[in-house]
Amino acid sequence: MNTEELIEKIIDVSYPIYKKHSKGCIEALKLDRHEEVDIDGTVFCCWREYVCFKVAEYLKEKCPEAEVELVLNGNDTVIQIGVDDNQQQKLNQKMYDFLKRNGEI
Repeated sequence: MNTEELIEKIIDVSYPIYKKHSKGCIEALKLDRHEEVDIDGTVFCCWREYVCFKVAEYLKEKCPEAEVELVLNGNDTVIQIGVDDNQQQKLNQKMYDFLKRNGEI
């Protein structure tokens, strides 16, 4: 898998986990209804935005020297990442390990 595919796979794996762990809270209900909700100073209008935000934080944590840009746009939200070849190899390995630990690969 390439970097983009690994990122999308992590988003797909994380989506139901975040929904399950947030069940019942007011912010989760608003995200279910695609209503704007402020969570820790960032406004989200759907689950994809929130999950992508959390995955972008994860990527920044795993590769601090990477340029990670999050473009919030509802269900079309994307994560753009700028890394050199060495950083990309390290980041891909960390994402692969994450997916492997969670039984996704």
